[in-house]
Amino acid sequence: MSLAELRDIVVIVYGAMGVVLMLGMTIAAFGLWFAIRSLSRSLRALLDDPIRPTLEEVHRTAQNVRGTSEFLTDTAVHPLIRVVALGRGFRRGVATVTGVRNRRK
Repeated sequence: MSLAELRDIVVIVYGAMGVVLMLGMTIAAFGLWFAIRSLSRSLRALLDDPIRPTLEEVHRTAQNVRGTSEFLTDTAVHPLIRVVALGRGFRRGVATVTGVRNRRK
């Protein structure tokens, strides 16, 4: 066996091993990809199960708080603001007509 024949055998064996290694790496990469995808789906389902009802309840609570604050604003705060504004306007009108000003310092 000459050096040229040995070189040819080494090149062929090296090429065949490269093809086998490439196929093995491709199969391993696809297996890893499918495993990660399956794990991601399982994790998402696991998180959605207890979290989604909690988020819906928090949303309902926020809607109740919003409704309560709107009710209080309409029934208590707006009339109070109107009364205070009317009182201040009346006081300023009286002060303008009589010429007496209330100075606070």
